[in-house]
Formats: sequence, structure tokens, C-alpha cells
Amino acid sequence: MEVAAWTAAAVAAVAAARWLGKAWQAAQGSTGNAKLPTLPTPQRRLPPPRYGERITVLSIDGGGIRGLIPTVVLASLEKELKSLEDKGEQDDARNDDPRIADYFDVIAGTSTGALIAGMLVTPKDENTERPRTAEEIKRVYRDLGPKIFPPMSWVRKFLRMLWGPIYDPKPLHEKIREITGDLRLDQTLTTILVPVFDVRRLFPRIVHSYKSRGEPQAEDGTGERRAKLSDVLIGTTAAPFHFPAHYFQEFLGRLPHTRQELVTRYHVIDGGVGANNPTMQAIMKVASEQMCGENDDFPSLTDGKVDFTKYHVISIGTGSFKEEETEMYSAKECGKWSARQWGFKFRHGRSPIVDVFTQASNFLVDYNVAMLFHSHGCEKNYLRIQLMNPSENTLSMDDATPGNMVKLE
Repeated sequence: MEVAAWTAAAVAAVAAARWLGKAWQAAQGSTGNAKLPTLPTPQRRLPPPRYGERITVLSIDGGGIRGLIPTVVLASLEKELKSLEDKGEQDDARNDDPRIADYFDVIAGTSTGALIAGMLVTPKDENTERPRTAEEIKRVYRDLGPKIFPPMSWVRKFLRMLWGPIYDPKPLHEKIREITGDLRLDQTLTTILVPVFDVRRLFPRIVHSYKSRGEPQAEDGTGERRAKLSDVLIGTTAAPFHFPAHYFQEFLGRLPHTRQELVTRYHVIDGGVGANNPTMQAIMKVASEQMCGENDDFPSLTDGKVDFTKYHVISIGTGSFKEEETEMYSAKECGKWSARQWGFKFRHGRSPIVDVFTQASNFLVDYNVAMLFHSHGCEKNYLRIQLMNPSENTLSMDDATPGNMVKLE
């Protein structure tokens, strides 16, 4: 398990060297609209895509405590990037303190992947603009996991599920607010994209850092007030059965000549019910920003066509079974299940319905993205890193016991 994870991390590092190249530039800017305080010696960031030949995207799957797997991959990637920067020939272009956010125009994440993405694009504290290192994010997961998912017997888990969410959301919510503070979507260090699912409209939604288009401005000139990043992360981690749904809103402005506020209201649960793998959502959102012609981060399109050969995407999973070796459930077995058994299976100690919709998304999105790049003759521009065929217990999204945490690392 550990060897496989580190092997995947090494592959990611090599891919980054091939695709990202010398991403650190002397020019200033980022694809986000950061409004954080400027330090006496400003930290240089990746310029918008209009200054380069590539659009880089990082995507991280959902998976509960299995989010520890992507942190291992990212820690190795960041280490390799630092090694490459140290070998740089131009001192004025070298980044002596690299972070993942410095190399990606968009970082997308669902559920636990969004939590990782949030830490990648958020300043570590009020004394710096720089985010946590990937190694520090891994330590956050290691320390926080048992508090979010305290060990309990399947009997107790089932009884708690009958009366409400299985887990107390307080440890998770407090940590998210501690990490993000009052930071809003348009203040992230690079663009972040997060899928959520709106239970009020029964509709998947994509929350992102890009500026809203065609919305009225507030009469006082302040314009829209984007949602807090903490609300978005709490919403996308609200996994059914495990944590309660979350409500938040965005202020879009006021109607002309009136004081009536226009507000977008979100009644959301875990984005993983629709897009546990957010890779395609990230690619399509970037493409739509290019096509709209109103985003200064991107160059004008030629003949209105998106050039996907300029996209370079790394997608990191949280573990999966190999198709030919998977024997989780049988038709004979599940054909007799009640609604309760689909929600929670005693023998497996897990939720079959959650397994179904998360694994379906992971496989289908990977296939569709691979075909998208292959059809444009740039299949090497897409790298999917997935730890395959771990043990059944390791693939549980809420097994934060010491033994399983060691396996995940």
C-alpha cells in the first residue's frame, strides 16, 4: 500500500517536470482575484494563462479519510518541484519556496478533495500569503482524521444513523473555519473549483473563484460579495449519512433603482453525489471561461474554438478496486436488500449506495476525460493517478483507526 502510493507520487513528480516546466516566472499575477495584503517583499505567483502556452489543472477526488492518499502524492510532487527549482539556471526565475498553487491555474476538489484544495489555495496564517506545504496538509489529515471519524462499532454507527448524521460535525467545521478564516472565493491564491449538490433544486452546482458574469452591481459600489470559502468546504463535505447538509448564500448586488438584494441561496450536500471526480467539471469550466470572452485571464479564442492541446491536467484519486478483481457485492445478494441495507450493510460495515455513486463517477469521468484528450491528439496531457486494489477496509471513507491511517500513508 505504502509502496504503491509513493510510486504514484513519483509518477506525478515526473509528469510535473514534463508538463509544467519552468512555471515560475518573474511576472506577477494569478488566475484568481486575490485581495490579500501585500507583503514588503511580494511573493511571486504563476501568471494568468494568457502569458503562457499552457493551462494547468489539478483535480482531487472525494473519499473521506482516504484524502490522506492524495496528500502523500502531493507532498512528493512538491518535493520534486523544489528539486527541479533548485537546479534552475536563472536565479531571477527560480522559486526557492515552491507550493502546489504556484504551478496550477485551477485546483478542483470534491468533498475531502475540496478540503485539500482549500488548504492549497489559502494562506497558512495572517502573517504570510504563502499556503501550507503539502507535507503540512498531510499532517493536518493525520491529526484531524480520528477527531472527525472517531472509531465506533458498526452497531453504534447504525443506531446513530437511524436518528441523524452518524458523526458530530463540530470538529470538521471548526477546523475548516480555522483554516480559511473569513477568506472569500475571490480571495484565494489561485482559482479553486468545488462541486456541491443543491438538495432544494435537486441540481449539481459548481462553486468557483471566477467572477460572476452578467450580475448587477450593488448601489454602494461594493458589487457582489462572494461566499466564504469555509461555507463552500463545509457544504461539499456534508456527506449523506455522515454529516448534516449546509446552507449559505452569496450576495450578487441590488436591482437597478431599488434596494432589493439579489442573493443566491445554497442548500447543499456533498458534491460527490454528482461529481466525486471533478476533473471534467474543472476542464469544462475553464473552457466556458475562455468561450465567454469576458475573462481577462485567458487569451481570445481563434474562431471561437477551445484548444484542448494547451490543457495539462493531473487528476488524483483516493483509491479504487481493479475492475477485474472486484467482488464487493453480487446480484443475488443485493437483489434481496431493503432500503436500509442499501444505506448500510452490516457485513461490510459500509454503505453500498455510497460505494456505487462514488465509484461510478470516478470511472466514468476518467474515461470521458481520457477520450477528450485522445480525440484531440494530446492524450499525454492528461495523467490520472489512482491507487488500485487496496484492501476493502482501506477503501472505507470513515475508517480513521491508527492501523488504517498507517496503510493510507
